[in-house]
Amino acid sequence: MTGTSELRQFDCQVVVIGGCGHVGLPLAIAFASRGARVSIYDVSESSVETVNAGRLPFAEPGAAEVLQRVLAAGLLEASTDPAIVNSAEHVVVVIGTPVDEHLNPNQMTITRALDGCVEYLRDGQLLILRSTVFPGVTALVEKTLARRGLDIEVAFCPERIAEGKAMTELFELPQIVSSRTAAGVKRASRLFERLTSKLVVMSPEEAELAKLFTNVWRYIKFATANQLYMMAN
Repeated sequence: MTGTSELRQFDCQVVVIGGCGHVGLPLAIAFASRGARVSIYDVSESSVETVNAGRLPFAEPGAAEVLQRVLAAGLLEASTDPAIVNSAEHVVVVIGTPVDEHLNPNQMTITRALDGCVEYLRDGQLLILRSTVFPGVTALVEKTLARRGLDIEVAFCPERIAEGKAMTELFELPQIVSSRTAAGVKRASRLFERLTSKLVVMSPEEAELAKLFTNVWRYIKFATANQLYMMAN
């Protein structure tokens, strides 16, 4: 665990990798609205330009006004330069685990995405996985960072928002927090307490499964409503 004096060398609290999308941008805006200095790293130049201009790349009720406010306050910036990852204590990754045509998960997607900015990661950071991942990906990321000689805590704190409800659910839904170490849990909890006081602490493997279970539960509810609608018609 890195000392407090070293943590003070970071220029901002949070950087969101892939942060101009439906998951990352509302989270970045939410953290900034609670006083955190937030950076966004995204490979889409058009999305970065749109965000920095104070516009949303997609519809998200309640987010546009907050985006303009945090930009004006200097609490949020977006960039296509991976070097921005070096500036933040908390590195939030919102890249999920895709599947192939046979529905087999590709566990290497996140590690390949991290390879693009790994040279900018630094000791003392907390790397937080946010999206749906295949069970075991958190451990894989831990091993990948360790092999590169990086002293970085890893946490898995999954999102559970629905598109169109992000700016309410980020503050209302309980947040799952997990890390392999007590220090990682403490740091991740302190960050997400900016958004909600309802935290549920788990091990990384428990949290990975819980994320899958909550996804399945939501899909079942959508599927049931659609099936009943079709039957009624």
